[in-house]
Order: sequence, then C-alpha cells, then structure tokens
Amino acid sequence: MYKGKRGIAVLKKMLAHKKSLFIGRKSLLTVLLAVLVLLSSSSVPALGDQEQALGEQEQKYENPSKQEIARKLETIARQKNIPSVILKAIAFKESSWRQFDANGNVVISMPSDPKYNPAIGIMQVASYDASNTEEVERLKYDIDYNISRGADILNQKWEFTPKIGDGDRNKLENWYFAIWAYNSWSVKNNPNNAALLGQEAYQDKVLKLAATDYTKQGLATPVPITPIDPALLPLDYLPDKNQVWSTPEPYHLGDLHVGTGSDPSRGEGQPSIVRVSGQDRIETVNQIALTGWPNGSDIVILTRSDNFPDALAGVPLACKYNAPILCTEPNRLDQRVIDVLNTLKPRKVIVLGGEQAISPAVLAKLKETLTWTKDITRIAGADRYQTAALIAQNFAGQQEAVIATGLDYPDALSLASAAAARGIPLVLSTAKGLPEATKKVLQELKPSRIYVAGGEAAVAPQVVEQLKTVLNLNSGNITRLAGSDRYETSVKIAQAFYPAAYELYLATGRDFLEPLAAGAWAASRNACLLLVSPQGFTINGPTENYLTQLPSSVQVRIIGGEATISEKTVDRIKNLLGKTS
Repeated sequence: MYKGKRGIAVLKKMLAHKKSLFIGRKSLLTVLLAVLVLLSSSSVPALGDQEQALGEQEQKYENPSKQEIARKLETIARQKNIPSVILKAIAFKESSWRQFDANGNVVISMPSDPKYNPAIGIMQVASYDASNTEEVERLKYDIDYNISRGADILNQKWEFTPKIGDGDRNKLENWYFAIWAYNSWSVKNNPNNAALLGQEAYQDKVLKLAATDYTKQGLATPVPITPIDPALLPLDYLPDKNQVWSTPEPYHLGDLHVGTGSDPSRGEGQPSIVRVSGQDRIETVNQIALTGWPNGSDIVILTRSDNFPDALAGVPLACKYNAPILCTEPNRLDQRVIDVLNTLKPRKVIVLGGEQAISPAVLAKLKETLTWTKDITRIAGADRYQTAALIAQNFAGQQEAVIATGLDYPDALSLASAAAARGIPLVLSTAKGLPEATKKVLQELKPSRIYVAGGEAAVAPQVVEQLKTVLNLNSGNITRLAGSDRYETSVKIAQAFYPAAYELYLATGRDFLEPLAAGAWAASRNACLLLVSPQGFTINGPTENYLTQLPSSVQVRIIGGEATISEKTVDRIKNLLGKTS
C-alpha cells in the first residue's frame, strides 16, 4: 500500500472515480482497508483534513534575497529611529538574516528553560503572548512584522538600560547597553564575566559584526563601534542605571540624519545642508528616487506629472511599501524615467489613476521596459475621490485618517507626508461635502481620529459635521491643522507631528510634484517636510520661528533648484540653525 502523500493522492483518485467502480464485498473491504492504512499513518490526519494537510506539507517558504532583507532592515530601522547598522548587525547575529531554514521551515530556537518562549524568525523574537495564535503566526511568516517587533524590543531596551553620553540615538556607541539587553540584561553579558568563562559578550559580538559586511557581498557598510571599556564596568553585577556613562571615544555616527545611501561612518564633517535637484521637475523627482533609494526599490509608484490628486493620496501608499514616487506624462513614458526604472529594478510598479491619467500606451511601454517582471498594477477609480478611497483600503486597521480637499494641493502636501510616516491614509473631500466613495471607505476603516488639512475654505465646517455623523465622532476626535496660508499651515503640521525634527526636507509650496516625491522620501525617513516660498520667509514669521526651535544638528535637504528655493533662502536657514555648512 501507498503511504503519505502518495497514498492520499491514490485515495483521492479512487474516490473521485467512485462512479466508475464496481464495489462488491471484497472490493469494498479492500477500499476500507486502504483507508484504514492511510489513516493509521502518523503523518496523515483525519480524512476531512487531508487536503489542507497536503497543502501544508507542500508549502515551502523561502527567504527573500539578501539585498531585499537589507532594504527591509534599513527601512524599518529608519521608521523606528534606530541606526540601520545596529539593527542589521543584531539581525545577522540572531539568524544570519534568515526567517526560514534550508528546508523552508521557520527558524525557531527552543529555550533551555521551558518557562520562556521559543525565539522566532529573523530577529529571534521571544517576547510575545504564546496564546495569541495570530501574533505567533505573524512572527513566523511575516518578515516585516518580525523585524518591526525586534526593533520595538530594542527600543524598549534603550529606554530602561543606563543612558550613555548625551543620549543621541545616532551615536552608535550609545547603543551598547541596549544591544546588551536585547539578548539578556543579565550578568552573563557583562564582558568581564564572559572573559572569565573564556567567552565573548553578546553585544561585543554584535559590534564586531557591524565592522564587517557580513556576507562579503557589500550588503552593509562596515562601521567600527567603540565598546565601553570593560575596566569601567563592574565585575559581577549589572551596570548602575544612575551612574553617568560617557560615550566611548572615538564615536561614530549612524544614518538617522542623512539619506538612505549615506555612509554611516561619515563623521561630523559631512555637509548638514544638501540640495537635491535636476534640470526640471521630472529630473528632480528622479534624483529624489535615486538618492533616497540608492540600493534599488522593490516597488515603485508611478503617477502623472501634470495633476496632483492621485499622487497626493499615493504618498502614504509609497511610504507603506518604502517606494519612491516617479512621474511621467499621461501619454508618454519619459526616457529619463525609463533610465531610473532600469537602475531601481523594481519587482512591482503601482500605477495611480485611470487611463486618462496614465494611458494604456504608458503601461505598454512599462511592460516593454520592465523585462524582469510582469507585476504592473493599476489603482484607479471613476474619479480622484474614488481613486483615493481605493488607495486608502490598503490601510485596514489604522485608527487615524487624514482628509483634504481634492480641488487643490497646498494644504495637504505637508500633511500627506506626516501622515504617511505614521501609516495614516489620506482621503479627499469636495469643498462642501464628503463624496460617496470617501464616506464608504471611512465607514470601512472606522478611524477614531481625523486630521483635517487646511482651513474652512478648503474643507468646510459642514464636512466636519458629516465626519462626526458618519464615524460617530465628537469634536475632540477631529483636529484641523490650518494657518493663514499654505506656509503657515505647513508649520502647524510640522509643530504637531515634528516638534523637534532631526531631519528636515524643504520644498516649494508653488508646485505639487517635487514636494510630493520629497514627501514620500521624508515619510520613509520619518522626517519633516516643510513648504517654503521661492521668495523665502518672513522675518520672525511662523517658518522662521519653527526653524529657530530646532537643534543645530538637524539635517536639511533642499528639494529643487535655485528657482524654487534660492541660495539666499538657504543662507538664511543656515543662520537660523547656526550652521556653517
């Protein structure tokens, strides 16, 4: 008799053809015996579960490429305000960047003490509720979620372990105790105790990994990180949280305040104000994509270059997928965009808007250009409101939402970026009422808090009243962010979401394209997008007052050429921030 998968297959075939079988007593007995043999096999479940079990047996999970893992770690590190070199080194120490082993099984480490949970996946997460089946399954099969949970745990360790130096998260040496605690905040990881046992402390192993490129494939920029001198540490107990611990010298900086492709070991001499621009709007957008995603991107968002609504709603989507926004004319795919696509090598392109926005001819050219993938998806509704609603459906479970007018762009530019960084979708309204598509998607999402972009001329009071009724909200759950003009509105948003920004992106408020692309980039970095006038800003005005409140260490990116933001304005920014470069 056949057993296992082969036996199930035979049985299923017999049962499928039972009408053509003549079953006498002997034949019936034979069939029953076959069933009993199959059911007696330890590897075969009850008959009703056979098909499901077979599918599970045939399922084999594979790890993404090392390049993709690197991008995932970098993206989530930026979102969680952790230097990527730290998170990448910990992940490599824990699992060699593996979620699944060679047999396609989840990498799980069993603890020696049964009171502790097994450690799961790429970050070897052991802090979870074992009774929460959904949580356990996500840790096992959702790599992004596993990395995110590991980053959250590391941030928790940062909070309760002794503070090092000035507490600057971008100084790699300041993470020594947090890395120690990621494995276990115990004496076993005291380097003095480890040395007595002829071993090396966990955090010291991680620091050594950070000084290599792991796989010799150029996936990590080696950075030397100076450990705390063991002579300063106690011999057989944990470091005192109340003691002043100086940052070890020399110290090295991470990538929290610079672009994705910057060298983490750059030191203090790197210019703190950098301009990113091209010869025109499309080329500037291209430069944003190439600078912000120097290692390529798995997904690219493509939108039209001559109108704003689809791209506006697409900023949160771009951040969700860590994807740059590219743009082109409705009826022609710009060759310069083709060149960027060939550099980024995306596995998927999401096209925003219907055929009037991006024509079938452009899609045909995309298919011709992207020879390495056929995954080209269009998100399109009957109008801008429905398209925005369809995009918003990708944010199920989010407790917040942003609403902006679909008739103009200035008020929503900054808020779209700030919302995107927090995973908040953006939907559109007419000046005086909620379109049916917007109303429907909000009822589906059921957000408990709404941010309104702009004043009452943009989004009228009756729209707010509709929101209260549709979502059963009170006034305290709806926040309007508005100023006297687009620039003060941008400041209001910055103050609400980034009261102490560590990274600032400045873009023109007179056009939508460059700020939208920059907004997606800023959101991926959890950085602040601020709109400025081509003429600069008023002395002692809202923008100046906001800038003067920021630390001098803030990193600034100027988006666009001198026609959009003049060198005179840049000089003024330097003076306000106390910068020399």
